[in-house]
Amino acid sequence: MKTLFHPLNLCFILLMGKTVTVSAQERYLPLNRNYTLAYEATLYRTDTNAHTAFRPFLSSTVNKYTHLDSCLSPSKREGKFFSRWIGRKLFSEHFLDVQNEDYTLYLDPLFEFRGTTWSENSKDLYYINTRGIQAGGTLGKGFSFYTSFYESQGYFPGYMDSLIRATRIVPGGGRIKRFYSTAFDYSIASGYISYSLPRYFNFQFGHDKVFIGDGYRSLLLSDHPFNYPFLKITTSFWKINYTNLYTVMQDMKIPVPEEESYIKKYASIHYLSVNLTNRFSIGLMEAIIWKSDSVRNRSVDINYLNPVIFLRPVEFSLNSPDNALMGINLRYTLLNNHVLYGQVMLDEFKLSEVKAGKGWWANKQAFQVGYKTFDLLNVSGFNFLTEFNYVRPYTYQHKSTLTAYSHNNTPLAHPLGANFYEWMAIINFKYRYWFAEAKTSIVKIGYDQRVSGNQFTNYGQNVLQSYLNHPMEYGNKIGQGVTTNQVNTEMRLWYLMNPKTNFIIESGVVNRRVKKEAGTNSSNFYFIGIRTALNNRYFDL
Repeated sequence: MKTLFHPLNLCFILLMGKTVTVSAQERYLPLNRNYTLAYEATLYRTDTNAHTAFRPFLSSTVNKYTHLDSCLSPSKREGKFFSRWIGRKLFSEHFLDVQNEDYTLYLDPLFEFRGTTWSENSKDLYYINTRGIQAGGTLGKGFSFYTSFYESQGYFPGYMDSLIRATRIVPGGGRIKRFYSTAFDYSIASGYISYSLPRYFNFQFGHDKVFIGDGYRSLLLSDHPFNYPFLKITTSFWKINYTNLYTVMQDMKIPVPEEESYIKKYASIHYLSVNLTNRFSIGLMEAIIWKSDSVRNRSVDINYLNPVIFLRPVEFSLNSPDNALMGINLRYTLLNNHVLYGQVMLDEFKLSEVKAGKGWWANKQAFQVGYKTFDLLNVSGFNFLTEFNYVRPYTYQHKSTLTAYSHNNTPLAHPLGANFYEWMAIINFKYRYWFAEAKTSIVKIGYDQRVSGNQFTNYGQNVLQSYLNHPMEYGNKIGQGVTTNQVNTEMRLWYLMNPKTNFIIESGVVNRRVKKEAGTNSSNFYFIGIRTALNNRYFDL
């Protein structure tokens, strides 16, 4: 931690970027669902040609179809207090905000203070205590930069505590340190620099995350895992948007004691999006995961750096031990504000075994179907989403964690891993700066069976297991292993204080019901908090 604040490192950090809401120059917008909801509907209109699946969005993409600042601040707060310095900083401006024709600069404190009571033990107060800072800005019309750092302590309800202790990772956060006997200390650092050439190209180098999809979950690449270093090149022309993503992942299962670190693995991901019409879009993804190999003197494999070649034939021609996956993302817009979407992920595919229907273990596929609509019943700000996700056992697993579709002990796609199906629905309503949301999910999942100690029979849920250890060749089906049915329901109400940092005051209630052969457990917890909500979080596991 000491080296992070070395003066040279601080100078470098201040040159890394992910800006929030400055109106003229081009920059990336926060990857937060509630933030995106303010302008998302305009991107799906049938009179647009926007590519909606690869996120976060560039501000220029949004401003091409609507006025971003007007979407984020739908009405002006009236009164003398809001025009004074303290009122502006609390409700409408960055803490430090420098605006110029050629450059912009901003700086803000970041924070979250949340308290939670859990019905199983009302004497305990579960909490999240986060402090941080962000800085960002633009130079000219093409260059932007951003950096942020959070330091957090958290004391979590039982189901989250068990997951954190097993993975040594807070979902979406960094590696944990023990804080007293029951809480955890963790941190998150983000940053990037971005440069856009006129009309066609954007280059982004940073330490952050991305999301591929039009729904709540992604079966291709999610923003659920912790941040990772990447180089992203985006090419846009005509009806085509093509993204090359080169990343460095980390395998926390295999430490390197002499370096006090973990073994690195690498991913090369191509995503080609084509808007066949303004209504219909198709996206094709291919990904290769490969490990660092000191024996073969292999780290970055130049064969996978070609930005315009199909990776699967290359991987096959090399007779490599690497993990290759292919995916499809589909989106069709009806009547301007009704959107059908879906995904298919192919980890392994053998048509004869799929047609046989005998539950071959290597039928490793996943699919998603979903529907969402904006301004439901012609009521402005009234939105609805429903989605079904289906992931067969052993999907995303590979021979070892070094080539599994994972990072920092976390799946790169759906946070539940594999061997499950999930149905969910979300309804939310926005009026001026007030928001209300209700969300429910129903899950059937098969967890691995504990044999002894840390030994488990691999039934295909945990992507960190090796598929070489599958117990059955045939007869594999969703829910095998420790069959578990989960129902999660959450209701939230929040008030948007400042759109620049998505500073909100929120309160809510969550009901979690889990049914196994051993019995049923039902719990409620209530929370209240304030936070700068710049990232998505997935606690509905």
